[in-house]
Parts: sequence; C-alpha cells; structure tokens
Amino acid sequence: MKRIAILIIALLALGKPLAAADTLIGDPVVLPTQMCRGYFFVPVTLELREGETADERTLWFLYDTGASASYVDPDSVERVSGQRLDSGVRARFGVSTIGDLRLTGLRARVRDLDHLSIALGREIDGILEYDAFSDVLLTLDYARSEMRVVSGELPRPDGETVFSSNGPDSRPWLRVRFPNGHRRLLIDSGAALSPIILRNIGRYDTVRPPRATGAAVRFSEIERRSSARLSGSLWIGGNELQQPVIQSTPETEILGGQAMRHFSWTFDQRNERVQVRRNDPATPITFDPMVTHGMVLVPEGDGMRVAAVLANSPAFDAGVETGDFITHFNGTQMRTRSCETGGPPPATLQLDLVRDGTSLQLMLDLYALVE
Repeated sequence: MKRIAILIIALLALGKPLAAADTLIGDPVVLPTQMCRGYFFVPVTLELREGETADERTLWFLYDTGASASYVDPDSVERVSGQRLDSGVRARFGVSTIGDLRLTGLRARVRDLDHLSIALGREIDGILEYDAFSDVLLTLDYARSEMRVVSGELPRPDGETVFSSNGPDSRPWLRVRFPNGHRRLLIDSGAALSPIILRNIGRYDTVRPPRATGAAVRFSEIERRSSARLSGSLWIGGNELQQPVIQSTPETEILGGQAMRHFSWTFDQRNERVQVRRNDPATPITFDPMVTHGMVLVPEGDGMRVAAVLANSPAFDAGVETGDFITHFNGTQMRTRSCETGGPPPATLQLDLVRDGTSLQLMLDLYALVE
C-alpha cells in the first residue's frame, strides 16, 4: 500500500480525461467501493478540516461508464462545504481521496440528483464519468463487487477476450454479434438494471411481441420502454448470451448491467480497449424473466408519482391509478430502500400511497411481464 500512498490522480475539467497517475501501481489496488443494485459507488473524501470526520466530508459518486460528464448534487456540495451553488456551476473540490488514492482538482457540474436517489432508493451525491481513470487500467469485477486499478495496458484486441472499445464518442463501445449481423453497443454500468437496450426492437425475432414494461428515469424526462425476449442468442467473442431480454430506446443502444454482471470488465482508456472475462465459463449465460410492478413512476419530493399504469400488470390488477403518490415500498420510504439483492424476485409488493388526500395501502402480486 505504501507504493500507492502518494498516487495523485488529477481530475481535470468536465468532459476531458480525468485521471493521470504520477506513480506506477505495480499491484492491483481494490478501491473502497460499495455495490448497490448492480451500481458501483465510489467514496470521494475531501480534505478534513478541524473538528470534522471523514464521513462528514465524504461524497458517494456512482461510477458510470455510460456517462461523458461528471455531476454532483447541490445539497451534497452544501453538506461538505457549507456553500450553496447554483445548478450548472462547476464545483471544485480541491484535495480529496478515494481510499489511499490522493486526488487533486476534482470538478463536477452541479445538478439536482434527488430524482435518481428516489428511483434507486439510495442517496446519490454525484455521478463520476467514464474518463475518471483514464491513465490506469480499471476493472469492474461484478462477481466480487469490486473496482480495481493498476498501471499498464491491455494487449492488442484478439476478438475473444480483448476487444476494441472505440466508438462514436469517448465512452466504451463493444461489437456484439446478433443473429443477423453485428451491432456496436455502449458498455453502460449506469444502466445496471437493464439488459440489452436497442432501437426498433419490433424488427427483431422475439419469442412474443414486445410489450410495455415500464420506464427509465433520465435527468429531465421519463423514457418509456417496451421489452421482449429474443428468439436467438447474442455473442460477445465466444461467449453466448442465450435469448436475452431486450428493451426499447429511441437513442443510444446499450449493453446494460444485466448482461455486464456475467463478466469482469477491464478498461484501457488510453488505447481504447476492453478486456472481457467471463465469471463462470461452465455456466450458461441466461436472462431471468422480467418481473416488474407495471407502473411508470416519476420521482417527486420524497416519493413517486404514478404517471401511468400498464394494462394487464400487477399494478393494474391491484387497482393502482394514475396520479397516485407512492411514499413507501414494503414499509420503507422510497429514497431509503435497501441495496440488498440476490435470491428470487419477491412475490409481492406493498404500496403505501396517497390518492386525493387519502392514505391507502395496496398489495401487488408480482409476476413476469416478459417470460
């Protein structure tokens, strides 16, 4: 650990490469991250002031390979600095650390992230862009729930374990083989709850026709999505993804967390390469049925407003109505839900909600909208 104690990562201006290692890291260093529902969170601790603890000066950034810019919530900035900054301003944090790694010059655009905290059920202080570790090899190890950094570079792409990550922008892209050709998808750890996201999914051969399944929360809008299960398989090198669930999007096509979690990903940002190692080569890569509540939810205050109820869904069956305001899932406030995952999908979901000023409690019997 002494060899990395003086490592300095210079986080530069928004939209540019953020990391430059002044000291070589000979052995992989595990960063003190937390995993929450498939998302990697990185603790950034600002320089301590007299009488303050590390917890009081720590911000938790979601590391997002699909993000081309970094953001921080204004409430979080005020909590650690005592200053209130307007939305759109670039916050500068001076000296800070991630575990034993020392940072200088961290900057992030101020933007309200409360809606993401509510949607995830965990407080989000900021989003850290893909380029945050541009001068080191960064590994996202889903099997171990670890982020690791080490100096070096990946070998040239071989089409089996090492691939070009070059694409239309500075983010990482991967060429995935489909039954009728290849498509280059964005490797997006920020889409942790999604499988494969594609445009025009009606043109693909699916087990059943696509159906509405919910929505994705974005900064300024709710993107409604339809889903279906592919009849065939996709391939990453020699790795078969058997009949994955696909979702619709009008924009960027994405390889999401439900596919990423079967692998360990090492990014060589300088050379635009990515190494993909399968967690368990002996176990087929399959995708569970999509079990969801059937509501389109819009974050509002400390809860969620029901923007739409999908027909023939658990919410529809239970009598949830458009305009209902949900305050709790299974007795827990919306923005403080557990990060625990694993095990089979829950069979029920208890909603506490307010409808026309009256408090109600509804129980949803959950089932798969996409088998």
